[in-house]
Amino acid sequence: MNTRQLTYIIAIAEKENLSAAAAEVGVSQPALSKYLADLEKELHTELFLRHKKKLLLTAAGRIYVEAARKIVSVKEQTYQTIGSLSREYKETITVGATPLRGSIAIARIFPLFCKRYPNINISIKENYMAGLRQAVTDRTVDIALGTCIDLDSPDILHISACEEDIVLCVPVFHQLASSASKDLDHLTPVDIRNFQDSPFLLGGKGSTIRTLSDSIFKQNQMNPTIVYESNNNLVLLNMIQSGAGVCLLPKSSMKPSDHIVYFSLRPRYYLNLTVMVPKNHELREEERYLTALILASDCNHPRYRLNPTPLAKQIMDEFSLPDFIDEPTTFTL
Repeated sequence: MNTRQLTYIIAIAEKENLSAAAAEVGVSQPALSKYLADLEKELHTELFLRHKKKLLLTAAGRIYVEAARKIVSVKEQTYQTIGSLSREYKETITVGATPLRGSIAIARIFPLFCKRYPNINISIKENYMAGLRQAVTDRTVDIALGTCIDLDSPDILHISACEEDIVLCVPVFHQLASSASKDLDHLTPVDIRNFQDSPFLLGGKGSTIRTLSDSIFKQNQMNPTIVYESNNNLVLLNMIQSGAGVCLLPKSSMKPSDHIVYFSLRPRYYLNLTVMVPKNHELREEERYLTALILASDCNHPRYRLNPTPLAKQIMDEFSLPDFIDEPTTFTL
């Protein structure tokens, strides 16, 4: 799990000086300066203000650093938990996952899994959706946490307990933003064709949200102007906030914000949250328990809608599962 570049920005925020930050993270000042410039260019916004030889966080910079610290903390907690287990592992389950959702999900269920199976190691392979689907079909992972539009697949078995609505994220100063509800639990429904003249930010090609977005545009005979594409929802949210465009994202991406409003779509569109398994792979007991924990964790998420497949219900019914009473990790904008 590579979070090293996030530590660069955290160091700059703490030291308020490129030279001191570079020394802290062990890179040259020119390299750190170039990294910061490239990142600000990618985000289309400044993260720091240059003032009297100091680098001071902008509003966008504070958002980015807060999220970076949380991501680094999730990584450290996960690795510390794994590293504290001084024993020889007899078996390994290799789990494919997207960088953020996967890390958080595994961190939540890892202690419970280890309590039941102390001699089985969980190895995480991170990738985005296109890479995860390939890893499942190539059988380089045992299971993978992912999303899909259609649960029927010739090469992958999708085990799903929840689905997630797609929402339209809009800058607060957009001409149609005033009609949005401020209650995130009761969004105003909208016809996406009302936004056909707006610039769009989209998920990266090969991602489930991008495939669904393209399908929505086709169904509504839209050919929007696409100004930016990224697999990183945090980048997309920051760009929406800065006014670069509107964006279709999963409902779990919604965060309370003074700069973004959210609409539900009419008609409704959604993704399936799945555990992906190679077709014809018979899950071992420990893999079924791990799958059950992942599904149970999904079922506790306040933004997900329950819709378990028969196999998902069967697997969850096999085990006595905990109630995940802790709130899912969120990043406030």
